Amino acid sequence: MSDITLLLAQARAGDAQAWDRAVGLVYEDLKRIARGLLGGRGSATLDATQLVHEGYLRLARGGAEGIVDRVHFLALAARAMRQLMLNHARDRLALKRGGGISHVDADAHADTIAEEARGLIELDSALMRLEEEDPRCVRVVECRIFAGMTEQETADALDLTLRTSQRLWLDARQRLAALLDDA
Repeated sequence: MSDITLLLAQARAGDAQAWDRAVGLVYEDLKRIARGLLGGRGSATLDATQLVHEGYLRLARGGAEGIVDRVHFLALAARAMRQLMLNHARDRLALKRGGGISHVDADAHADTIAEEARGLIELDSALMRLEEEDPRCVRVVECRIFAGMTEQETADALDLTLRTSQRLWLDARQRLAALLDDA
């Protein structure tokens, strides 16, 4: 049993310090996931450190309950960070449309940011449609894309065989491509 698995078990038993130590052990992994989600770049209002900290706050509310190991922890963290990025993208688009404030924005950079935000929202919409059809495909996408997990880590996190995980990954990519083409 790994250190993180042991710490998570201790945290589930009520040891608050064990939760903090477990987070400390995966902190660099969380930063790697956040950098991947941000495409290696932050924005004026959101960077990898902020994304990790906001994701941590979301996870901390639920504590270690139901988190069984490092891979599962990272999968849940990636999902939380994806949701935070989506909320951030929606906020940016609201500001781009005015957000209740009158202003003139001639900055081409703002247009690029808005386009990226729209793309993220379209991807999330496609993921939500796919989730209605096959939630397992979405979990695989979250692990592979958002958490940057390997095929084996994805299979382990989702308690699947490697072959099933690979098949779901292939299926998810094809179905998402079709959903995005229809958008």
